[in-house]
Parts: sequence; C-alpha cells; structure tokens
Amino acid sequence: MKKIGIISLFGYNNYGNRLQLFAVQKVYKTLGFESEIIKYKQEIPKDPIVIQIKVLLTKILFLKSNLSKSHLKNKRINNFKKHAKLNYTESANQINPLKIASNFHENYSFFSVGSDQIWGWFTHSISDFVFLKFAPKEKRITFSPSFGSSKIDEKYREIFTKGLEEFEYISVREESGAKIVKDFTGKEATVLCDPTMCLSKEDWLEFATSHNKKPTRKFVLTYFLGEKSPKVNAVLNGISKDFEVVNLNDLKSSEFYAITPSEWVDYINSASLFLTDSFHGVVFSIVLQTPFAVYSRVGGENMQTRITNILEKFSLQDRFELTSNDSSLFNMDFKNSEEIINFEKEKVYRFLKK
Repeated sequence: MKKIGIISLFGYNNYGNRLQLFAVQKVYKTLGFESEIIKYKQEIPKDPIVIQIKVLLTKILFLKSNLSKSHLKNKRINNFKKHAKLNYTESANQINPLKIASNFHENYSFFSVGSDQIWGWFTHSISDFVFLKFAPKEKRITFSPSFGSSKIDEKYREIFTKGLEEFEYISVREESGAKIVKDFTGKEATVLCDPTMCLSKEDWLEFATSHNKKPTRKFVLTYFLGEKSPKVNAVLNGISKDFEVVNLNDLKSSEFYAITPSEWVDYINSASLFLTDSFHGVVFSIVLQTPFAVYSRVGGENMQTRITNILEKFSLQDRFELTSNDSSLFNMDFKNSEEIINFEKEKVYRFLKK
C-alpha cells in the first residue's frame, strides 16, 4: 500500500491539533493509503519577533508556576503520548527539518501538509520544510493548511510566494487563506473544511471515551485558550444553580486538565451547553450538534478570522458573544448543518483524488 507522510504542527498538548491529525489519517485510509505523522524537532524560533516574545513569556510563566501546575502539564503531555500510541501512526524517529536527507522522500509516495496553522506558526528557517521543498513537486499535497491570520507581513512575501508557487494544486482552510495565495502567486486555491468535519458524528463517538470524573448530572462545559471574559462569567453565574460547570484547559480544575483527546470529544458530546473561544471547539459543537456559544479570545492568539468564517458558513453568527439573557442559549437548530458538512466532505475528497 502507498504511504503518505503528514506534516503539521506537532506536539502533545493541543486538542484541536491532535484531533485534526487523527481525521487526516482517517481520510487517507478511506482513500486507500497508509499514512504516517512525521515527528520533527521544534527549533526555538528566531523570527518573527512576536513568536520570540511568546516563547519567552511562556518560559517565565512556567518558571513562576508551582510544582503542582508543572505536574499537571507533564501529566497531560504523557496522557497525550499514551493516547497517540493507541490511535495514531507516527514516525519512529524525529527528523531535523534543517537537515533532511536527500533520499528521505523515497520512503513515501506523497507528503501532505496540513491542516492546522502550519503555514502561520512555523519558524521561517524551516519554511522549505513546511512547503515540502525536500520532495519532488509531484509528491506535494496540501490538505486544508491554515495561515492562522488574514494577513501576512509584507517582509515575508518572498518566502511565502516561493513556497506556494511550486504546488500544482493548493487547498487552504479559510477564504482569507485563498486571498493570500491569490495575492502572492496569482493562483486560485480551493477552500476546504477542517479535516475533522470529514468524520461523522458516529465516527467521533466511536473514537470518544468517557472520563472517570465526568459529572453524572447535567453540566455546562467550558474550554478557553484565553481568559474568560466578564460576559462568559456572567453566563456561568446565571446558570450555575441548575448545572454543574466543567472547566477544561484550566489548571485550577486539576481533575479535568489532563484528559485525553478522546475524553475531550465525549465531554463536548455530553454537555448541555459548551462555551469556548476555540476554533475546533466550534467545529466539534457543530459536528456533535451540541448547543454552544463562542467568544472573542481574551489574551493570547486571536482566532477571530477562522471562527467568523465557520460561523458564516453554517449561518450561526448568532452564536457569537451570547449573554445570559439570550433565550436561545440552550437551543440550537442544526437542521442544515449535516447537509453543509456532507457538501464540504465531498469537496475534500474531490480535491484529494485530483
């Protein structure tokens, strides 16, 4: 069987990242291909300066955190690694993106870049790696990669132009990404959905597992990558008498911090309401048909472009910044969602087959 090497953001900490990788492997299996997630060494970035600052701040915050928080972070990484061994196919060894052997590509029939923000959050010293320049052009596939932003700094135009122009077919995850490709290369890019939408609700429930600390009564779920805004806290205060509140990705809620990606999916499916600032939080709410409200990121990376795009695609703009006074908080109409997902899924398979 032919084998595809998958290159995306790599690590054992982010739920959306791990779940999109699982979906990418499932899609390629459906098309009759083996696939392997290529592990690679993460170099400390030298550019852009914004990433340097974020890395430095992360280190400072980590040093200030107590031993208990450090233990929880390590526990989550270890749980992700154990989960990966059971659910993913990954390369046996890490490669160095700056020192790839000239014959490395001979081990694979194709290389697939995406999805996630692989074209936005890479060190520019490894641009040749994320644009698959180590492989012949006919072996390069793009599968819904994201730039992570609606704009690319003009000083990086040459890097992106040279990287993009050598793909015969380009797919991206957002309309804003297609505009970047058009601006930099003159090429038309195909906008594809996030790979996680290529799996059905039934597929994801088969993947899901129940956490041993999951509440037995009705609960509201939160998953924030930034801080909770006053609006979110007001919603939670207004419903806390009737529902238990489960906070994921919160070091103060230690019993939930280190759950696996499979347990993360189950929590969203089981929740009466899901509050989030996460792109993949919105995606899984739609796929699993769980009522949700999404909010602007407070601190950290802004995901507004991606979230706006997906809300518009599913005509769910009214789920943005809901308040405790909104009567529709717990009620959502998903009647058109499945039809839209099926259309987007067919679009993915047409592109990849081509």
